[in-house]
Amino acid sequence: MSLFNRILQLMMKIPALQNIRLAFYFFDAVVLKFIKKPKKSGDKKKVLIVFPFALGDCVMFLSSVGCIRDMYPSEEWELVAACNGPYAELFSTSFDRVITCNFTKASVGPKDRREMLKVMRSEYFDVAIDPIGANVCSPNVYATNALCAGEKIGVLLKQDKKLQCPAWLRRKAYDRILNMPDKDVHKVRHYYQVFEMLSGKKYEPRVATLPVGNTVELPDKYFIVYPSASIPVKQWPVERYAAVTRKIYERLNCPLVICGTGLDKEISEQLIRLVPEIPVINIIGKTSVMQFVEVIGRAQLVLTNDTSVYHIAVATGRRTCVVSGGYVYDTFLDYLHNGYGEYVESHTKVVAHKSPCMNCDNSCIHKVEVTYPCVEENTAEEVQKAVDELMDMDN
Repeated sequence: MSLFNRILQLMMKIPALQNIRLAFYFFDAVVLKFIKKPKKSGDKKKVLIVFPFALGDCVMFLSSVGCIRDMYPSEEWELVAACNGPYAELFSTSFDRVITCNFTKASVGPKDRREMLKVMRSEYFDVAIDPIGANVCSPNVYATNALCAGEKIGVLLKQDKKLQCPAWLRRKAYDRILNMPDKDVHKVRHYYQVFEMLSGKKYEPRVATLPVGNTVELPDKYFIVYPSASIPVKQWPVERYAAVTRKIYERLNCPLVICGTGLDKEISEQLIRLVPEIPVINIIGKTSVMQFVEVIGRAQLVLTNDTSVYHIAVATGRRTCVVSGGYVYDTFLDYLHNGYGEYVESHTKVVAHKSPCMNCDNSCIHKVEVTYPCVEENTAEEVQKAVDELMDMDN
């Protein structure tokens, strides 16, 4: 596990440790004194969207790009995105230009953090929008704080728990804060609400659609089991994956494709060893982000507990089963509850138990040994039932 993931795992197991993120402000304040502020240049106005989050967040956010184009027409505005380097290809399909850095490493390494601050302060923008939320001291807050713009706009999510990001930091990072009207809104709908509040217009939220190419050499028929999670607290046991994987192979009689990055290698190889009777195509570390989208978008069936894979599968219309806890149920998982109707219901199954503590947003109230209890309690039988229902559907 990378240093970043080890630290993040510890912070998820002990939520109070997340408060150490506030210390980043004081490091940044010192470093920024030695980085020259940029001057305004060029005739065309520039609007920057600050989005230093993970792949699944990016997929959900990109559903709302049409709203931004409506607000900032290309004849007058250059639309720029700031994102993690690997996702530049994804953003470049919708933005005029993309600026990148490694926001992940910037959360743990002083050298990478200095580089991030230099990138964010490398040019001036007329408007900068952070649509993610300034409730916690997350990378989007610090990235926005570092950049220079005529107006910097952030949002504050409606919630019951105490805000981690203090008011004084929000005042330093943003010129204007939008107070979101609803609590625990699915992220797709949230991004639409942000741009409705900015524009004064009404938009109809839609699930993102992603282009699916044909550049990766794969058989016509295959299924994907993606056993990896972003951090171990969200990891469904690999032995249960193996049990369901055998049943899928018995029904579909086609190869299992294993995909992802090097971070997914260890857990994926554990799964492969547990199902030696199944033919496997292992392409871990061999695809770009858009090829990763393609591989998921051509599969007969996808089983995962990774929400990034889940959102890609939803956006490409694949039959998919996601195994999860309730920690972000309404905001990340439950497309159907938020008004996407038969489009999602026709090819998606969510296996997650509802409980009084759901929607905790990774602030687990229970003692966490390795895995969140709400993830651990999902049984192989429950997942198998959901997968069987997907396989009974027409392609």
